[in-house]
Amino acid sequence: MRLAFAAAALLLQGCMDTPAATTAIPASAERLTLAVGETKHLDAYRADDCGGAAPSWASVQARLPASSIVSYSDGGESSRDSRSCGRNVATRAVNATGVAAGTEVHTYSDTIAITVQ
Repeated sequence: MRLAFAAAALLLQGCMDTPAATTAIPASAERLTLAVGETKHLDAYRADDCGGAAPSWASVQARLPASSIVSYSDGGESSRDSRSCGRNVATRAVNATGVAAGTEVHTYSDTIAITVQ
């Protein structure tokens, strides 16, 4: 009898532990919403020093977190105002294309909650 209750509890636990359903989105997170197949600008990365050229796509791609809902692509060279540098700096833009419905929270240069519908 105890074994049956333990088995039932494990089955229920498996049904209730869905990471996507329990992903907490920090209040400070930026939000990006896109449809499956849609591509939008996600973020931009600067060189390690404030005066450097925009990093290569290969170096940026190596730093991106794995995602099951978006694929990343090179958005080309761009620029942005850097809080750390206190001025506009050269960057490499990163685009995201929705590949599966869901929500994920990742830390890029900022924390971003991505929802693909």
